[in-house]
Amino acid sequence: MSTMAIANAPYALAPGAGKAMGWFHSTITLKASAPEAGITEVVLRPGEEPPLHVHSREDEWLYVVSGAVSFHVGGEDHYGEAGAFVSFPRGIPHTFSIETETARILVVNTPGGFEKMFELNPQTPEEAERALRAFGMEVVGPHPRHGR
Repeated sequence: MSTMAIANAPYALAPGAGKAMGWFHSTITLKASAPEAGITEVVLRPGEEPPLHVHSREDEWLYVVSGAVSFHVGGEDHYGEAGAFVSFPRGIPHTFSIETETARILVVNTPGGFEKMFELNPQTPEEAERALRAFGMEVVGPHPRHGR
């Protein structure tokens, strides 16, 4: 089945199914992409998180499926384990830190589009910054691991 949401055309994906994309050595799986929303499932390790950045076009929601994550948003830190949920509204600087060996996170963004950034498959911090900028995000600082 397609990972592209089409109006009035339902589809279903089996566990692990979807379009494989990249971010460093992470596993990024595109689950849905439409003008209204994009959905990815990401499996990250410490050190693969994005720098502190701001979205100009979309809001972002993250749901922790497994592992533990510290969310950094609007100058506050929020710790979350499986079942935790956080909102990253557009215009507010944010990032997150993986606190366990890996964490699996479901990411939803509205409107859609930003999820396609992972098709660029950035492998270095410089490539990641270019990818973020190419999709309308502004890098406003280093990841907290590097800025503290």
